[in-house]
Amino acid sequence: MKLLPFEPVKAAALAALPRVLDWAGVHWKQVHHEIQMINPTRSNDDGYGSFSINAHSGVWADFASGDKGGDVIALVAYLKSYGQGEACKDLARLLGIVNGEASAAVVPAPLPATSPTAEAVLPIPAALMGKMPRSKPHHPGKPVQFWRYNDAAGHPLVFVVRLEPGQNGRSKDYFPLSVWRDADSGKTAWRWKNLNAPRPLYGLDRLAARPDAPVVICEGEKAADAAAQLLPDHVAMCWMNGAEAVNKADFRPLAGRHCLIWRDYDAPGWEAATAVAAQLATVGAAAVSHVPVERFETCRPSDTSQTPALLDGGQWDSGDDAADALARGWTAAHLRLLLGTEPEAETVATSTSPASEAAAAPAASAPRPAPSALGNPFKLSERGVYFQTEDMDTPLWICSKLEILARTRDKNAGSWGLLVCFTDPDGNIKEWNIPSEQLASSEGAEVIKGLLSRGLLLGAGPKARQRLLEYLARYDGNERATIVPRLGWHDSSFLLPDIQLGQNDERLIFEAAQKQREAMQCVGSLEGWQSQVACYCIGNSRLAFSVASAFAGPLLGVLGSESGGFHFYGDSSQGKTTLLQAAASVFGEPGYLQTWRATDNALEAIAAAYSDCLLTLDEIHQCDSRIIGEAVYMLGNGRGKSRANDKGGSRGAVAEWRVLFLSSGEKTLAAHMAEAKQQMKAGMEIRMLAIQAYAGQGFGLFDTLHDKDSGQALSDHIKASVIQQHGSAARAYLERLVQEKDGLAGLIRQQLARFDSEVLPGEAHGQAHRAAARFALVGIAGELASAWGVTGWPKGTAWQAAKTCFADWLKMRGTSGNREDEDILAKVRLFFEQHGEARFTRLSNESILHEQDGHAPDPDDHAPKTISRCGYRLKDKLSGLIKYYVLPESFRSEVCAGMDVNRACKLLTARGALETTKGAGNMLQVRTTPEAKYSKSGRAKVYCVTSALFADHAQEFDDAA
Repeated sequence: MKLLPFEPVKAAALAALPRVLDWAGVHWKQVHHEIQMINPTRSNDDGYGSFSINAHSGVWADFASGDKGGDVIALVAYLKSYGQGEACKDLARLLGIVNGEASAAVVPAPLPATSPTAEAVLPIPAALMGKMPRSKPHHPGKPVQFWRYNDAAGHPLVFVVRLEPGQNGRSKDYFPLSVWRDADSGKTAWRWKNLNAPRPLYGLDRLAARPDAPVVICEGEKAADAAAQLLPDHVAMCWMNGAEAVNKADFRPLAGRHCLIWRDYDAPGWEAATAVAAQLATVGAAAVSHVPVERFETCRPSDTSQTPALLDGGQWDSGDDAADALARGWTAAHLRLLLGTEPEAETVATSTSPASEAAAAPAASAPRPAPSALGNPFKLSERGVYFQTEDMDTPLWICSKLEILARTRDKNAGSWGLLVCFTDPDGNIKEWNIPSEQLASSEGAEVIKGLLSRGLLLGAGPKARQRLLEYLARYDGNERATIVPRLGWHDSSFLLPDIQLGQNDERLIFEAAQKQREAMQCVGSLEGWQSQVACYCIGNSRLAFSVASAFAGPLLGVLGSESGGFHFYGDSSQGKTTLLQAAASVFGEPGYLQTWRATDNALEAIAAAYSDCLLTLDEIHQCDSRIIGEAVYMLGNGRGKSRANDKGGSRGAVAEWRVLFLSSGEKTLAAHMAEAKQQMKAGMEIRMLAIQAYAGQGFGLFDTLHDKDSGQALSDHIKASVIQQHGSAARAYLERLVQEKDGLAGLIRQQLARFDSEVLPGEAHGQAHRAAARFALVGIAGELASAWGVTGWPKGTAWQAAKTCFADWLKMRGTSGNREDEDILAKVRLFFEQHGEARFTRLSNESILHEQDGHAPDPDDHAPKTISRCGYRLKDKLSGLIKYYVLPESFRSEVCAGMDVNRACKLLTARGALETTKGAGNMLQVRTTPEAKYSKSGRAKVYCVTSALFADHAQEFDDAA
């Protein structure tokens, strides 16, 4: 007889423990070296923590039941309810163990799930009913009650057994009991094991016998039996294994039925009821409603000797269910009274609604019960939230004052939540949108942690936490708010972190980080900001321009303009950061200022957070020079990167924004990119326009010092003032802007055209016009702010500052033409500057005299050899021009590398720097080169570039002779 390979299987199973657990179909999670799982053989195991497996040794134990073992084989045998020999065989097949050795491909081995070692026998044969076990191995208790799960015909499928006493000091335990057939031997036997999902509901035979009756669904068989007595006109049913196993039950038989859910009175019961409602919606229940269990706290049944009536004062403790109502004297007559006095139940039609909506949203036609009608035990006062029923002498303090402002959702009617407001112990007002999904997960632990971390004061003990979750779950107000992903314009409203300006159908909520809320608060007054900060902008072009830029951001949405920015560059300690701090003071404190020290992904989030406002980014050298160009493109394009999920689709909504940004640094964008040997594209230049910070008057960025002794003193004054005066200017400006928005677009476009005509010639390229439009928008925004009394500047201050800064930008750029054309000519010019002597063989001066007859002398063999020759050069004695005869392939692949050759030739021709022969395209036919002399035709085609290329750049060239 061949021995089973226990030791190799143990080792391989321990190494592949996560895979083994997945194959076994258990729920598990790993915490360091410990794996915690939910015991499927114990119906009352409703959470992690009791069952632990040592991931290093394989030793396991269920501390609730006392079951334990020393290796993974014993674990599988325990879970599958068969011997360790069978477990060893299954694991060997799973892990690819052959002749006592693990195969090299352990993980890819196929699961044996397609050929199970045992299958449930359904229905249970009548012959086995008399052989049902009367004890459970290794359990101290004896069966005291059996609940039989039947099919629609009344045949038994599985039993749930109550054993008393339970293990480890518990009063009782519940275990499933069913019949299974071994796939190898064919032997049929009872096992303390549950059926595979989906599992039948309790009461399917009663459901089939009453096809038109409504259904009441409870959590647990005992509660269902009690509900059958209290609601005799309903079919009482439940699912197996409690709150954690709702998704494993088969609710399809309830399609088309009117269903009433009677939940357990605790947080897990509320979660289970929500999950059941979702399942009913999925299978197509006709309607779903809930027993108002909170009413049991406020009323009690009259004595059975009297006419049925409801009296004041009730009892309903945490965890109570229908069985507890029956034990406290409630009858069917009393329950009819309770349900009859209740306003119409919140009913959900499920025939066409998705499961998620049906589980959470009341039908539009169903009236919402008033809190007084429900006998709401929660009271809100300045001192906090209290819970008190009529039979309580003193109220229970739950937490500090917590107001529920509205029920929230996004613009697509998803991501529902509750908007709450409270004050932390330091007096800071906090708002938090609590996602509804957090209320239904982990017994609301994430909600409690989130509130505590934000400073909510909570009462001691588990009851306060439970009541807090109930307080949130009972909210039934009509207030609604929409969650939006960015600040700025939303239709006719402008949203800031703490205020919504303008009219909108309902409140808008931006889930800003607390730091951003604090950075955009108002401190001081508008008058203080004008006298301490804004007045020093008068006569200072850079300072006025940067502050006016803050007012230009909101105008992007008025015009539908593209995003873009400006970059102040210059030597250190010239006051560049002061420019950004002064501009940031329009919206908030110095902490409003951001830096370039971020990844491109982080910049997406920053840009979205400051949409339609001003974004200030200090110290461009802190951004990686390899990504700075793409970051500028991204900011200017107003849209983040699309990212794929693990299925190849989009991972979610792509961040979008409209933003005007100010940047600063010691270098220009082109110089910063050059450090990584990258070249700035024209599109990058136009998206972030570079302005020299130095104003040219000897005071750094300032043109005039006003009442200060030096540029440093004025800069220090502004930095100190923005700490005390900030935020009020944006509020005043935006309040007027939302009123005037509809009539502004036409006026702004007129002024854009005026600015363009004043600063650019008519033949200027479109790139220059785009740049002028952004400078003009800043000037217009500053003039609007001045006209509305926000800045206190004389008329024309912002306009003149914009013209001055534009003139300096244009001077630095060097042309009002196409930057891309200039870049092409610069590259061609650079090639000849670097290689005009070394890579072009000199032809004799007499060669030009023999252009017609082709008898020019050969190049001097005694002259230095030309390495990597690109062509020939000669000097025309008459015109003084140096001519470079560039061989065709060298011109295309080296001189014009990375460029459009035809475009380069057109630009050279326009400059008078390219000689051509008619009919030869962009090339010149010559007879003087060696290639021409030895060709059959006596001619050769070359690209003839002349020294006229350098005429506009004052280059001096020595005689090449």
